[in-house]
Amino acid sequence: MANKLHITVVGSAALDTIETQSDHADNALGGSALYLAAAASLFAPVHIVAVVGDDFDMDQIEFLKERGCDLSGLEVAPGKTFRWHGRYHADMNIRDTVTVELGVFEGFSPKLPRAAAHAEILMLANIHPDLQEGVLEQMKGKRFVAFDTMNHWISGTRSGVESILKKVDLVLLNDEELALLVGGNSIFEGAAKLMKMGPKYVVVKKGEHGSVFFSQKGVPFLCPAFPLANPKDPTGAGDSFAGGMLGYLAATGDFDPMNMRRAVVYGGVVASFTVEEFSMRRLETLTEEEVHERYRQFIEMTEF
Repeated sequence: MANKLHITVVGSAALDTIETQSDHADNALGGSALYLAAAASLFAPVHIVAVVGDDFDMDQIEFLKERGCDLSGLEVAPGKTFRWHGRYHADMNIRDTVTVELGVFEGFSPKLPRAAAHAEILMLANIHPDLQEGVLEQMKGKRFVAFDTMNHWISGTRSGVESILKKVDLVLLNDEELALLVGGNSIFEGAAKLMKMGPKYVVVKKGEHGSVFFSQKGVPFLCPAFPLANPKDPTGAGDSFAGGMLGYLAATGDFDPMNMRRAVVYGGVVASFTVEEFSMRRLETLTEEEVHERYRQFIEMTEF
C-alpha cells in the first residue's frame, strides 16, 4: 500500500441490533466509520476517527487492524457505545428505527492524529456539520473530500450543510435527501442545482436500484446494482458503497470523471457483498480479489 493515497474517515462507531423478517443480530458492529473503513481498507490505507465506549470489545475490529487500518484516532471514552436498533420490513428498502442510544457519541468531538490529518482523501460521514467543519480545519494537504449528510441535519442545520458543500468535491446522498436539500422535480434537476453550490461530483444512491453519478462535465452515469437473489441485511450498504468508491480512488490516485465512474461501480460491488450477511460479517472475510472478480462479472452483465 506504499504508493496508494491515504483515506481518513470521520463518523460513528456503533453496536447495532438488527431485525429482518427472517433473522436478527444483537450487538453487531455498526456505524458509518467502521463500515467505511472495512470497505475502503480493501484497497488502500485508512485512518479511523470515531469514538466508542468502554463497553466496546476491541477484538471485534481486529480484522481492521490486520488490514492495516490506523486506529489511533478511535477514542475510547467512559460510558456506553452508540447503539442503534432497526427493524426491516419485508421490503428491505423500508425500515423502522426502534431505539437510538447515543452514549459517548453525543459528546464526540473529532480529534485527528497527525497521520490522519495528513491523509490525501477525507470522508466526512454523517455527523453534525459543525463537527465536519472542525475536521476540515484540522486536515493538512487534502486532495479530495467526500461528504455525507442526512435529513436531520439538512432540516435543522441547513446553513451548516450549505457551508460544507462549498468545500467538498463529492456529495453522496439519496433522492429524498437531495430533494430536501435543493428541491427539484427529478434527481437530474436536483443534482444540477447541488453542483452549483460547490461540489464537482454528486452520487445519488438508490439502494437496490443502484446509483446515478453526476459530474460538472459530461453526462450522468446510471449504474445498476449488482443483482442478488437473497440479500440478508442492507445495514451499512450506503457507507460500504462510499468506502469502496473512495478505496478505489485512493488505489488509483485518479479523480477524473471516467475513473470516478469506475469507482462508482466498485462501490456498488463492495456494497453487494455487505448485504449478503448481517452487519460486517461478510466484509470481515472479503478479499480484494473477490471484489475485482465481481467487478468483472458486473462488466459482463452490463456490456452490450
